[in-house]
Amino acid sequence: MFAALARFPAAVMELERLSNAEDPNELVDLIAASLAPGQPDIVRKLFNSAGARAPEIIWAPSDKELHNPLLENFATICRGYANEDGTVPAESIRLEDFGGLTEWLLLLDVIDSGRDFRYTFYGQSVAEHFGTDMTGRLSSEFSGYIGTFFTGLYRAALQRGEIVYSEHEPPTHIFVRVWQRLIVPLCDENGVPTRILVLNVPDNELRVGLELMVDPVMVLAADETIVYSNRAAQSLFSIPAERKGADNFTDVTNIELDVGQSPSEMLRQHRVDDSVQLTIRDAIVERLVMTVSATHHRGTAFYVVVMRMIGN
Repeated sequence: MFAALARFPAAVMELERLSNAEDPNELVDLIAASLAPGQPDIVRKLFNSAGARAPEIIWAPSDKELHNPLLENFATICRGYANEDGTVPAESIRLEDFGGLTEWLLLLDVIDSGRDFRYTFYGQSVAEHFGTDMTGRLSSEFSGYIGTFFTGLYRAALQRGEIVYSEHEPPTHIFVRVWQRLIVPLCDENGVPTRILVLNVPDNELRVGLELMVDPVMVLAADETIVYSNRAAQSLFSIPAERKGADNFTDVTNIELDVGQSPSEMLRQHRVDDSVQLTIRDAIVERLVMTVSATHHRGTAFYVVVMRMIGN
């Protein structure tokens, strides 16, 4: 699966070897080194081998390269902190200065000279989209290739002492099209990076539209686990915004989906299923119309469940 890097045979062989090594730190070192311009594109193969599109990495990006007004605003605020040499002092950072951006901010402490990174602040909206609050936890705790990529990119930013933009696809169970990040090393009085500040924003047109709906909406994987619920659904069924695991639709709602087809089959047939269901809210039995359809998201089919209350 690494044939595309044939012109870098040594790097490919090293990636294959380290992917099965007991010490994941060696693989992170390889990833961090490969992120410098002109180096073998190891990260591409890391993502492609997991069925994901390779991330985009831009060192010292201009505002025009950030593709997002929130990232541009974040970059402007960080420049206001910067010293004459361009370094951003860690002691000057005040999260309250970032206003509404704080819900998308991540702040990490450097552990053991960059061997790992600990999240000391994890923005609420990032946690809601991801489903877990990583405050107090390590970047290496992200499973699989994503944890390797995160830690490797943070380590590369630390080593270069340079701002970096990244755009990557998350695993398919995360209902986000891509994450766009601007990573800013924060330095001590000697100019040595000691912390990492990140603005991490999702780009997902479908999710934004569902969030604006007043009716409860859930998106389910083919096995009926919930990958997304809008705020109306969270309120109706008392679902925590920061879910700790993959919850089953029936377990959460006490409603059987019972469509008899996979989301892929529903898509092929353009099928939309309507039914009247009963739910209990505040000890009162209420009726709702449940509409089940299907959609494609990043090449995977999902159920979309919309519920409308119709009274007693």
